[in-house]
Amino acid sequence: MTGRTATVPAISARGLGKRFGRIEALADLSLELRRGEALGLIGTNGAGKTTALTLLQGLRRADTGRAEIFGHPAGSVAARRHVGITPQNADFPEQMSAREVLAYAAAHFERPQPVGELVAAFGLERLVDRRMDGFSGGELRRVALALAFVGNPDLVFADEPTAGLDTGGQDMFKAYARAYVEGGGSLLLTSHHWDEIEHICDRIVMIDRGRLLLEGTLDDIRRKAGRNRISFRIAESAPVPSWLDEHFQREGQRWSGVSADSDGLARRLIADLPALQDIHIEPLDLKETIAQMQMERTI
Repeated sequence: MTGRTATVPAISARGLGKRFGRIEALADLSLELRRGEALGLIGTNGAGKTTALTLLQGLRRADTGRAEIFGHPAGSVAARRHVGITPQNADFPEQMSAREVLAYAAAHFERPQPVGELVAAFGLERLVDRRMDGFSGGELRRVALALAFVGNPDLVFADEPTAGLDTGGQDMFKAYARAYVEGGGSLLLTSHHWDEIEHICDRIVMIDRGRLLLEGTLDDIRRKAGRNRISFRIAESAPVPSWLDEHFQREGQRWSGVSADSDGLARRLIADLPALQDIHIEPLDLKETIAQMQMERTI
């Protein structure tokens, strides 16, 4: 990674806008990604994520606004030198082996990652010397992930990086991506796997209909939502107060619910339920938090 990147934002975007005919795909989007940070870009299908990525990568020109990668215009040769990309779809020469593809890509960079390290990181050991014409979708995806990091980039765009991967492959990516960020790399991640966003990302940007809807750390967003999950068990055959049904749902002996006053509700439970067992109070995960905020129209 280059010294210049230490003081310049990995991504700086101001007022990005893009229209396709009458459709406003993106409107006045501003965001910043710092060195050594992972940013999760989330939103429903059609929210504008793909348009935002193409503008930030310089694959399309914005109608309004400006995007820079480490101080260079997005899409410029100078910007591309810093970037690795994991696209949603990747085509490889079928007659080449995975090792040959990675070695060929590595030869284009001054300080590439050792191919052997990437083979181990993404579980390619038994595949690396096979021709790629027989690879499954998940196996091709592992090669694409390794390829995004082979140039030892300062910034990686990871667009649905684990689509089609099994749980083992997803876990490998999460571990490698988090280590990459902790080592000083910058990562922009889009994913339908909410746990992936939650595990890897330091901050989250949510867009809807092309506009910024929500931004902050997960802790910031949880504080804004102001909700915790309470769960507990009640001993079998113990009397159950009627008010529980107002706040909790029951599955067997386990009860759970979401509350803005989890401490107060817990005190009431303890006072009214001598047979209370195994009580837990914990923050909602990212998916639950966003769903709660949307239900309550706080975003």
